Amino acid sequence: MAGKPSIARIYSGFTRGTDCVVSELEISVTPGIPTFSVIGLCDSSIRESQGRIMSALRSAGFKVPKGHVTVNISPAYMKKSGSGFDLAMAVGILFASGQIPFPKDKRVYAEGELSLDGTVKGTPGSAMRLNKARTNGFGFILIPEEERDSARCTGFEGQCVKTLSDACSVFGFTGYKPERFELGEVSSQKTDRPDISMLKGQEKTKRAIVLSAAGFHNMLLLGSPGSGKTMAAGILSGILPPLDPEETGDVYALYEALDGPSAKISQDRPVRIISPDITPGKLLGNTLSMTPGEMALADHGVLFADEIMQFPSQVLDLMRKPLEEREVRLFRNGITYTYPARFIFIGAGNPCRCGMLYEPGSRCRCSPGSVRRYMSRLSGPFLERIDIFSEMRSIGKDDMAHMYADEKDAESPVIREKIAMCWQRQKERYGGRQFNSSITSPNIADSMRLTKDILDYCSELASKGLFSARGYQKTLRLARTIADYEGRDDVIRQDVSEAAMFRAHEM
Repeated sequence: MAGKPSIARIYSGFTRGTDCVVSELEISVTPGIPTFSVIGLCDSSIRESQGRIMSALRSAGFKVPKGHVTVNISPAYMKKSGSGFDLAMAVGILFASGQIPFPKDKRVYAEGELSLDGTVKGTPGSAMRLNKARTNGFGFILIPEEERDSARCTGFEGQCVKTLSDACSVFGFTGYKPERFELGEVSSQKTDRPDISMLKGQEKTKRAIVLSAAGFHNMLLLGSPGSGKTMAAGILSGILPPLDPEETGDVYALYEALDGPSAKISQDRPVRIISPDITPGKLLGNTLSMTPGEMALADHGVLFADEIMQFPSQVLDLMRKPLEEREVRLFRNGITYTYPARFIFIGAGNPCRCGMLYEPGSRCRCSPGSVRRYMSRLSGPFLERIDIFSEMRSIGKDDMAHMYADEKDAESPVIREKIAMCWQRQKERYGGRQFNSSITSPNIADSMRLTKDILDYCSELASKGLFSARGYQKTLRLARTIADYEGRDDVIRQDVSEAAMFRAHEM
């Protein structure tokens, strides 16, 4: 039975990186001089909510309480920010002042920013918050209508409201009418990507692109200007299967945290392009605003570094750990914020200053020393994070004439289907969303079904100086991908030989 509490309790949430913290709000209204105070280590966007809330209460036909209003947001030791607490505070004030009945037997969760006229607006980070709220057993969950897409991505069950009046009527006239949200049909926003058949005369690179996509392997392409390196990155993004529902939710949650309700749901895998002038904050993330950088925004997709030889060495060194661990860590005030970074990295550049090192006919004008100095811009530890290396040469005139021929058959859709089957083999083998390039196991040989003969053969190649200890493991991972793509349960020596060919640094 509803009654008037001395202190009303209601719940809301705030984001910290890619995590969400559910907060308990305690609201009391006591006699005295009319004042409004918010405590609990809150920033200015929360402390300034008084004007929005008081105006919204009047617009909705309620009375502003005559007395001292105190709002305590816990946990008090965590810094909180954002205007998403507005709706919870307003409803809590109405509970505490007895203007709407308080449901004693059920917990209430509410979020949303209030306009002066009482309209409830969505705020960035809603997908992450709703994903947390749906698992906490709340009896009432109220969210803005603008956060409907976030609810779809999280399999959320609750009620959308447009105004403060709508939210308050849930506890009186209309009652609580939760809705079960599902992702349903998702349209593709992807523009046409070049077909892999357009990569004429580059059979090694075509194979490298396919294997990179099949096992989520990082790749480096070096070749002369105009040889198709940038097009190769577009081709790779075009042969990747679409995001599954869980991945769609992950990607949407990240972009919604940046763009708010204007973010769009799509099954297209993100493709992020970085240039040599990128700053560490843009690459890894901003530690002041805790916004993700390009490496996190490429999660489940592709990160393409064009003109990689022109990147500052300190920027490339910053990429080493995320490329190895598949996540980005930001540190602020003694707290670690972790963003997933599960993407395919593609680097593309010229092999020397004139760019003609791999061209036939001795067209390169660079001395051997100049070539070595130019290539040394990529450090050994950075190159160890690359799984596949491929050189590219200029397209011949005959191949160029057939690049845009109308009669050619599209190859990318067929390859995309094979890659999807290859991914399924990896999921069944590892029992989750893991790829050969990133599988972690105390015994990788057993996990990847590698026989002693294969391990010995790979060790023999490593003893000849073809690759390091880390390269040894990466060669085995790539060999496993080759076998998966070809539909074989076991890795054979030919797979290891091909993987070693793609691992050679001296192209």
